[in-house]
Amino acid sequence: MSVSTSPVESRIQFSPLPQDIQEHHLEINDRHIMIESCEEENFDWDALVNLLRLTLIAMLFVGLTLHQRQRQSYQPTFDPIPPKFFLDSFHVPHLEVSEGEVSSTWDATVTICNVMNYSNINILNLEAKMNYRESETLAVITPIMPQYMLPDAVLFLENEATKKFHLKLSTTGWEENQPIVDDTVVQAIAEDIQRGSTRFSLHMIIIAEVWL
Repeated sequence: MSVSTSPVESRIQFSPLPQDIQEHHLEINDRHIMIESCEEENFDWDALVNLLRLTLIAMLFVGLTLHQRQRQSYQPTFDPIPPKFFLDSFHVPHLEVSEGEVSSTWDATVTICNVMNYSNINILNLEAKMNYRESETLAVITPIMPQYMLPDAVLFLENEATKKFHLKLSTTGWEENQPIVDDTVVQAIAEDIQRGSTRFSLHMIIIAEVWL
């Protein structure tokens, strides 16, 4: 007795392997399992450098703008210290009252000091007056005058500089360029001469410019 069997066909199916080894995701039949690739995170240094540059430029621009506004709104105040004057010597070699007129000569030596100052001073005009007591002018002299209308260094005093000059004032009572002395003043001077003492005062009017 013979037994016959039908042929059995065996089939085995293989799923193809992924050809790209750089493939990010592998499909797994199990839906609960997922494998993800781990990528290295690279920090963008170029973006950070550009951001810092823009920030510095913006800060510089704002600083320049504020500085310009402060310069426009700032008004510097400058209060120069005037020079100091010292009367070194004073003499009256001649004093006489005759025929209702005063005839006299006054000699004075004056020192100008530009101390305690941080600037230079250029004296353009200096006018000296000799007064009897305080108010009655007897003689006038202008020893320093500019020769031209343009500014010129007539008497230039640098910082911490000191200069001396001599003043000689005189009057005979008849000069046209000298003040007219009132008769009461002449009489008062005559009385002082008889007593042996009198009082004169030296006044100076100065026009100068400050050089920074």
